[in-house]
Amino acid sequence: MNKALFLDRDGVIDELVFHADTGGYEAPRTADEMRVRPGVEEALREAARAGWTIVVVSNQPDVAKGRTTREDLAAAHQRLLDLLHDPPILDFRYCFHRAEDGCTCRKPSPQAVLEAAARYDIDLAQSWFVGDVDTDIACGRAAGTRTALLEYEHSSDKRGKQHADLVCRDLAHFVRTVAAAKSNDGAQSEDRRLR
Repeated sequence: MNKALFLDRDGVIDELVFHADTGGYEAPRTADEMRVRPGVEEALREAARAGWTIVVVSNQPDVAKGRTTREDLAAAHQRLLDLLHDPPILDFRYCFHRAEDGCTCRKPSPQAVLEAAARYDIDLAQSWFVGDVDTDIACGRAAGTRTALLEYEHSSDKRGKQHADLVCRDLAHFVRTVAAAKSNDGAQSEDRRLR
């Protein structure tokens, strides 16, 4: 079975954008607004080299809310791929519904994670869900993954009720931390074999 990193998108991979109409920081609505967070491109490649299957799971309700068009959202997605230069991401799973639509695919529902796990033979117990808000942590917990919370400044008002297994500054910090833990586990295993 494969181990996976399930990643939220906005606030983890790309920067949130301040929108005057809502008075808050939210997902990019157009290609021009898309900006990749520092260190993300190399962090994704480092994670892939370490054998992680990478799947993005993201709520994208702005079309349903009338704030952008499906075409603009698709262009923003393509801009992200271009900025990341062919990223090692196996799958993007987007929910386009609003919370009030009552769908089963919107986080914190684990449906997208469970479907990806079944499709790509992923061992959820050996996998992580990495996000910047409480719904990400709740989704990971419901799916049976370990969870990591990224302390992104522009999403601080959407967290505090869920407790993650690990708290990191950003995606690069998370990948380094997990890689270091794995190296330490390997060193301890080697040490045990030598005794």
